[in-house]
Amino acid sequence: MEFDFVILDETESTNSEALKLAKSTDRPTFVIAKKQTNGRGRIDRSWSDPSGNFSGSILIKIDEDLQSLALRSFVASLSVFDAIEQKIGKEHELLIKWPNDLLLNGRKICGILLETRNFGTTSALVIGIGVNLLSSPNLDQIKNSTIKPGSILGETGVKLDPIDFSESIAHHYALRENQLRTVGFPKMRETWMDRAAKLGKKITARTPNFEYQGIFDSVDENGQLVIISNGEKKKIAAAEIFF
Repeated sequence: MEFDFVILDETESTNSEALKLAKSTDRPTFVIAKKQTNGRGRIDRSWSDPSGNFSGSILIKIDEDLQSLALRSFVASLSVFDAIEQKIGKEHELLIKWPNDLLLNGRKICGILLETRNFGTTSALVIGIGVNLLSSPNLDQIKNSTIKPGSILGETGVKLDPIDFSESIAHHYALRENQLRTVGFPKMRETWMDRAAKLGKKITARTPNFEYQGIFDSVDENGQLVIISNGEKKKIAAAEIFF
């Protein structure tokens, strides 16, 4: 998989730009913005994007069902993990918070948002990636979060260039996408769990209607969260995780 790169000086949302491009291209494309003014997070939240951080969206066209498309959440989180680890080394604690936030030394440095649009028999999948390279917002700017934000520079002293960083993400994404397509999800699932935050520890999973507390047991073959609560295993497809 080879990516076309679209580099913008400024845009409201790289996800929105990628979805526009989906109407006119079938090529894998990586849209990067030097400045993003209205980034989106999960559950219609805004994504704070101070200058110098990374904002980009991967666009790919895939003829697969929604369940398979959702596995790209794991492809993306592992790809960004690989890119960051390559730049900063392994001496810092880098972990993934289900399903796809990245924590560096316990601080959130990355969020990932998947969106899809149908185009006939194929789907356009857009994977928005925001990484705090140089700076981070204050905790009081972030709704419903108990995890302090951080940045790669603040935690490691390593200063990364957003454009160079996008090339590293694209390289690792191509490798992980190929892994998923050739050998399936089980091996990727194993790797992801090796890097999972709070595996085997007590967590809280909140959905719009319920709250579950239990031990983070695993993720299943479909990427669902599996927790042990009151002696029973529960599978959760989507939730906000707190610990």
